[in-house]
Amino acid sequence: MASLRPLEPDTIIHGANIHTLSPANPTARALAIKDGIILAVGPDEALLQLAGDHTQLIDLGGRTVVPGLIDSHHHLLEVGLKLSMIRLDECASPEDMAQLVRERSASAPPGTWLVGQGWNEGNFADGRLPVLADIDAATRDHPVVLMRFFNTDLVNSKALELAGITAATPDPDGGRIERAADGRPNGLLRGAAKTLVRRLLPRPSVPEMRAALRLACAEALSFGITSVIEPGLYPDEIRAYQEARRHGELSVRVNLMPNWHGFRDEESEAQLDARAAELGAQSGLGDDWLRLGALKMAVDGGTSPHTAYMYEPYEGESEVTAMLRLPVDKLQRYLETAQRLGWDVGVHCCGDRAQDVTVRALDAAMAKVPRPDVRHSIIHAYFPTAESLRLMAANRIAAVIQPTFLHWEGRLIFRDVGYDRAQNYKPARKYLDAGVPLASSSDVTSTVSANPFAAMESLVTRANRQGDLIAPTEAITAGEALASYTAAGAWLSREEDRKGSLEPGKLADLVVLSDDLLTVSPQKIRTVEAVMTMVGGRVLYNRLT
Repeated sequence: MASLRPLEPDTIIHGANIHTLSPANPTARALAIKDGIILAVGPDEALLQLAGDHTQLIDLGGRTVVPGLIDSHHHLLEVGLKLSMIRLDECASPEDMAQLVRERSASAPPGTWLVGQGWNEGNFADGRLPVLADIDAATRDHPVVLMRFFNTDLVNSKALELAGITAATPDPDGGRIERAADGRPNGLLRGAAKTLVRRLLPRPSVPEMRAALRLACAEALSFGITSVIEPGLYPDEIRAYQEARRHGELSVRVNLMPNWHGFRDEESEAQLDARAAELGAQSGLGDDWLRLGALKMAVDGGTSPHTAYMYEPYEGESEVTAMLRLPVDKLQRYLETAQRLGWDVGVHCCGDRAQDVTVRALDAAMAKVPRPDVRHSIIHAYFPTAESLRLMAANRIAAVIQPTFLHWEGRLIFRDVGYDRAQNYKPARKYLDAGVPLASSSDVTSTVSANPFAAMESLVTRANRQGDLIAPTEAITAGEALASYTAAGAWLSREEDRKGSLEPGKLADLVVLSDDLLTVSPQKIRTVEAVMTMVGGRVLYNRLT
């Protein structure tokens, strides 16, 4: 064995039930790590022979090990910033929201913006949307913005006053100012109308963003998440990530998606084209900790605020309304630019019509400006038509879905599109059977939690947290769900040679689980927990000791 001493492992994990996600060697008992890289995977006896005087031995006593989880759409920076906001996820009524505002206002200097995030009328007994009157009484001295889990803000009278929003203010393109019967704003701002107030909020500084990233990384590690794709970033946010990387503060690997078309109204087409062209970069630039990924675009809104671009009206409505976030007649040109410059693109599409329009534009752009090994994706991908499925499979366009939405907000889909259309909601089985790459994600902060085990349970059972079944024929296996949280995310970020499975030569990113999620009862997958998380061979979260 003397000849192996130069390869003496730093760490050997043994006595484990390892699901490698390597087709050639799907299970193992032990894993050896050297310099943050997996050196060998195999049986206990063979790998323990590699141990030297300085090798750390970790006996897991039969516990299950899987590759580090990859959340393919995770607003990591927003998660960290949210930890300092008013947390509205657990509010069961507008009165609960008002009470939290009242409590925060007691210690905030007059004039300070009070910002909350995460409310969901689906958690209210009567399902009523909150309005201005619900929160105005909580404070007269502070402007208030309370962000719904997605695409709608509730603001108070002070915030409307500062933004200059009155009964005479027209709805912006791609947005709507909700109004009372007398025409005055009722405090709800949908889609692009949110920016009328949000642009007044003070931007966090780079040091504040770095502090937020440290908090968010710690939370992700507690779920076994070792890598995220962080979507929709502006230049100052990318700068904060670079500073965090330079100071060694990132404990989760991050693939960055710069914001492109479909976001800030004040950014011109020329500015956005320049953002893609003048960097002289393309998808894939970076290192194992911080890397440039796809450009992030957005076509429409979401189903629960009735801003997704659909073919048929929402339940209880007689007309189709479109809140488009970019001019769809220019979409193909934008995508041709991305093709020419070497960028992958992830496009936010929730409505069936939005997805069709986008997939057709991608197909045409890829034909006109061919580029090998493209990794484009449809983000959310709620309701694929047969045409979208065919074109996505033919062009290897990934579907990046959020099973967290199934778990926490799934009941709302019946309210919004009815039973029949809900049977095509986030159809994981259909995507896989068609040959479409399927990557799973949480999209926190647009949902309650990044918990991947609750999400994987919903993929397998198709049940929400109340037990309602949502398109049960779209269930997939636990193994397929795990692959969507590991290997698929690595492929999407062009890092399949570095992570996504536990094989020699790959990064030693792994998570030790409380139970084997591949054999536990499907209805108990959500009870599985990460008990140890390792990134690059270092234990960064540990409940075993």
